[in-house]
Amino acid sequence: MNNYFYLNENKTIKDAFFIFNKAFGCILCVEDKKKRLVGILTEGDLRRAILKGFSIKEKLKEIISKKYTFIYIEELQNKKFVKSNFNAKNLNVSINFIPIINNNNNVIRVLPTTKVIEILEEKSKFKGTSLKPNILIVGGAGYIGTILVKKLLSKNYRVTILDKLIYDKSVISFFKKNKNLKFIKGDICDLNVQINCIRDIDVVVFLAEIVGDPACNAKPEDALKTNYLAVSSFSHLCSLLNISKFIYTSSCSVYGLDKDNNLLNEQSPLNPVSHYARIKIMSEKALLSIKNQNFCPTVLRLGTVFGPSIRDRFDLVVNTFAKFAYFNKKIDIHGGNQWRPNICVEDVADGIIAVIKSNKKKVSNEIFNLSSENLNYRIKDIAKIVRKKFKPININYSNSRQDIRNYRVSCKKFELATNFKAKKTIEYAYDLFLKKFRKKLIKNPNLKKYSNIATIKLFSDKNV
Repeated sequence: MNNYFYLNENKTIKDAFFIFNKAFGCILCVEDKKKRLVGILTEGDLRRAILKGFSIKEKLKEIISKKYTFIYIEELQNKKFVKSNFNAKNLNVSINFIPIINNNNNVIRVLPTTKVIEILEEKSKFKGTSLKPNILIVGGAGYIGTILVKKLLSKNYRVTILDKLIYDKSVISFFKKNKNLKFIKGDICDLNVQINCIRDIDVVVFLAEIVGDPACNAKPEDALKTNYLAVSSFSHLCSLLNISKFIYTSSCSVYGLDKDNNLLNEQSPLNPVSHYARIKIMSEKALLSIKNQNFCPTVLRLGTVFGPSIRDRFDLVVNTFAKFAYFNKKIDIHGGNQWRPNICVEDVADGIIAVIKSNKKKVSNEIFNLSSENLNYRIKDIAKIVRKKFKPININYSNSRQDIRNYRVSCKKFELATNFKAKKTIEYAYDLFLKKFRKKLIKNPNLKKYSNIATIKLFSDKNV
């Protein structure tokens, strides 16, 4: 959670008030021209300065106290305070936040006093040597979430998963022994859960939703509650708490039907043809309507995701073809000329990490297509790849129940902003599926846990 901001000591009280007006409950780190900490200020300090007769045009260096609490990072790690201006006996004297600095007096981060106490009492370990943020993955036990969590933990990020585990409760055991992982079982639609899960969080990745047109059409009210209302309320809470990076996964299905087969970019007209896509557009607008200098959401419009995961799905076109090709030796195609952008689940995770690592200015308040331009395929093109990998199989074409969605997308904007380009192919994913199938890691792909719509129906019926 971003609970502190910076200003140069030659800035004015008026400048500081402007920051506090936009950022609730933070502290201000006052620096010299070499970015060295020279003092801290709260909104209360500014008001007291005004009461003492200082003008709002007064420079901050004239009102800061030279006696402020700070802790050197090495001394916090060793729990031995020599140079730090810190006294554990005085922690309860109206000190809410403590700057952690290096030997050059540059601020590494600011910790709540309660967190410092936990560290001293060895209830918590200090991760201050790393500037990597604490990341909340809403829906972290899902198809994309489990791969993202795995990758983040491998890079030594601290990760909190919030998930209600309606698909597969066993996936959490995959991460159970990792010390950097915290798991919260809960529903993001619950306001109490929202408040409890956001503590000490720096970045939010919002993946929790009822995914796909069939699932949303089956439970439209639940889709509205999870895919829109929860996103809207939670983003407002994150805005209030100054969580600047909020990554929301939307969908390229917002483009709906493009009869001209153009390569669509983020400025192209939207033409949703489903309840799912219309809710996605509503959520995008809700997020970007509350953007400010301290809450800077990033919207990622995903192509059709494919590939194996820790929590597998077989209700996505590429994965569905793999299931039927291997277990049934045939696939059925309705239509086949429809264009779709595709992206491997591993590339989705890497793309999200690219946003987390990117300079905030490059990704803030922006919408990006996240897919692979090389994988803009017609459905029948994917079928040809299936035939090569899973031969011999039969392909049955039919014009009944044809999906009218048809769109191709450009990903140039995302590549320019983050220097990330999706690379995993459908052939790569099929090789991994074949290994899983042959090792009998998936014995029955028709189980409800592998299908969003089947699970959503079952879960909703149980909770009527």
